[in-house]
Parts: sequence; structure tokens; C-alpha cells
Amino acid sequence: MVELKPGWHVKGIYNESCASQGHCPYYFGRPRDGGCRYFMVFRIQEGKVNEVDLAGITVIYQGDLPHATFQEVLERGSNGGIYVSDVATPQQREVLDTFVVNSLGAALMKKSFGIKYVGIDVETIEDTVQFKMPFGGMKQELTRGGDGTPVRLENQTLPFLANVKAAHTPYWNYDDHGRHFDYKDRCGTWADFAMKG
Repeated sequence: MVELKPGWHVKGIYNESCASQGHCPYYFGRPRDGGCRYFMVFRIQEGKVNEVDLAGITVIYQGDLPHATFQEVLERGSNGGIYVSDVATPQQREVLDTFVVNSLGAALMKKSFGIKYVGIDVETIEDTVQFKMPFGGMKQELTRGGDGTPVRLENQTLPFLANVKAAHTPYWNYDDHGRHFDYKDRCGTWADFAMKG
């Protein structure tokens, strides 16, 4: 694994859903009995790591959060699998092998079961986005308020997110590493993300 040099930065679009039917309590610093699970997507639109351009790369994290409190989530994180667009070049993969484990989703995933480079299909139509890969998928729709604008979440707990909007997740599913999840009608988050180091 390569060493990440100071000065890297990435930004893009973040989509995430979990097992909660209402909005994820961790966003409000509240506990959730029995922990939770998530399907988390980073669509990198611009940025460089070790001077390697990562624009156009999509990374999916599928994890278990076996902790009840938000503080435990921050301290212990989750465990699960990491899936990266197979369009990544050999030069990008050399950087991504370290970056996706130690930086991008590492705020939540402390133990990775490994990285798989797979085909990730992303289809966006107006307020809807759908992700498909060999081990699962997710569909999200923005939630709009009475005035027709997106419902937004202000002052939430994840510092790398901005312009956080509520979304409805008609489905998300996952089948890998001995885990088999199939959820319908769950909460979702659709936001902008920016990170640097």
C-alpha cells in the first residue's frame, strides 16, 4: 500500500441508506438499539490523491454497525466490504487501495473485509438515483417538502457532508462476505461531500 501524501482533496456526491425506517438516529447523535447497517456511496467528481486524478470513480461501502450509541460508532466504526469502480486505471488503483481503506470511508468503516473492483452502474434521472453492482444495489429518491424544494438536514454530525438532503430508499440489498440484506422503504441521505488531508 502506498503512503498518502499531504495535500490530497476529493469532493463529490454522497448517497447513503441504512436499516432505519425513520431517519438514521446517528445523524442526531442518538443511540439505536441493536446497531445498524448501511449502503454508502461516494461518487468522486473531482480531486487528486498523490497527484493522481480520481474524478469519475465511485466507491461503495457496505457495513455493519454493531454498536448502539453514536459515540461507539465514532470510536469503533463498522466492518464490511468495499467496492470500487472497475474503470479505475492501474495508477488509480495503486492510490485507491490505500485511500478507500484509510481515508474516504474510514470515518465509519474501521475493519474492511477487502476491496473488490467491480462494475458499478449509476443511473440518475431527475430526483432519482440507482446503483447496481454484482453484490447489491440501491435506489433513492429525493424527498421534497410542501414548497417543492428538498427536505434538508441542518447541523448534522458528519463534518465531511454539506447540503444534506433527506431521501427515500425504495430498496437496498447486499449479498457478500456471508451477509444477506434486503431492505425496502428505508431512510436515505443525499449530500455533497468534501475531504482533504
